[in-house]
This record gives sequence, structure tokens and C-alpha cells, in this order.
Amino acid sequence: MKKKKKRFFKFLCFLATFVITVVSVYFSSDRIVVSFAEKTFDSIISSASYHAVDIIVEDKYNYSDLIDIKTDSEGNVGMIITDSYAVNKLATTAATKAYDYLSAEIGKGVEVPVGAFTGIRLISGFGAKVRMKVISVASVKCDFISEFAQAGINQTRHSLYLNINCVVNVVTKTKTETINNKITILVFDNLIVGKVPKVAVTPITIGKSEIKP
Repeated sequence: MKKKKKRFFKFLCFLATFVITVVSVYFSSDRIVVSFAEKTFDSIISSASYHAVDIIVEDKYNYSDLIDIKTDSEGNVGMIITDSYAVNKLATTAATKAYDYLSAEIGKGVEVPVGAFTGIRLISGFGAKVRMKVISVASVKCDFISEFAQAGINQTRHSLYLNINCVVNVVTKTKTETINNKITILVFDNLIVGKVPKVAVTPITIGKSEIKP
């Protein structure tokens, strides 16, 4: 009777160890897959961002198409007018192009080595690569930022930046993780001769757009 109890106890210990190992590998492999997804996303977002900025070159936008600077008889800057329609339209187009590029690249899937499914990080990079569709685009947001900076005596540097913020969801067997990444690109840099009004707060958002599925 004692031998049977001892064998049964050993069996329970073996079963518990097996279950714990399987569960541990299951969740560890998920974390590794998320890690590979993050690396894939990081490598794509730069290309998506610069692809979005290409619209400025393609449509031949100039600084003067977005900003109109009015000066007085003494050469001082009296007014800085932003074409809100043009800026917002450009932000929408840039966001759309970034979203489309990101969706197309992500749609190809994430390459995950077979070793990742062991849940052991030391060998997670080994083995044949399997493509998994675990990422979906949640949103792409583009903001145009206007910034002024002193550039010398009676000179002011006016810069326009495009902030591109991409948000994606990584969906695995056990969870959904949201990842976002932002890239800032200088798109226009202009030197203004003359005193700029102090009311020109810097930096400010002059246009924005957000694209979602």
C-alpha cells in the first residue's frame, strides 16, 4: 500500500512539473513572439514615416503654401498666417500614406524563428522562420508642429515638424499588447529676417489628422 502511495505521489509530482513547464513555455513563447513583433514594427515605422513625407516632394509643397508672413514698413513681422486648410489636408494625406504603407508591410506577417516557440530566449533566434500575422494597425496620427528659435541679430528660425505617431496591436494566444512609436521629421526650415512678435508661442500644433481602420 505504501509503495502504491509513493508511486502515486511521484506521478503527481511529475504531472505537476510537466504542467508547470508547459504553461511556462506557453507564456514565455508569447513574450518572445511579442518581442519579435516589436522589432518588426520598429524597423517598419521609419520607412512608413518617410514614405508619408514624400507627399511634400511629390505634390511640390513649398513653405509659402502653408505659411504667409506679413511685415510692416520697418521690416518687422506683424503677422504670421497659417493656411489651416492646406496644413490639415497635408497632415491627412501624410497620415493616410503612412497608414497604407504600414498596413501593407505588417500584412506580410512577422518572421518568427521556430526556436522562439520553445520559450527559451537563448535559442529563440534559431531555426527556420515562420511568418505569423500577429500585428494590426490601430491608428496613425500626424501633427504639424510650428516652432520658432532665435537665429541671430534680428533673425528668427521658423521650423515646421511633422510628428508621426503609429499605434499597433500585437495579438498573441494569451493577450493583446498595444505598442506605439513616434517619429519627428523636420519638413520645412525657414529664416525670417525681422523681429517676430512675442505672442508667437513655440512650439504649437498648427494641423493634425488621425487615420483608423
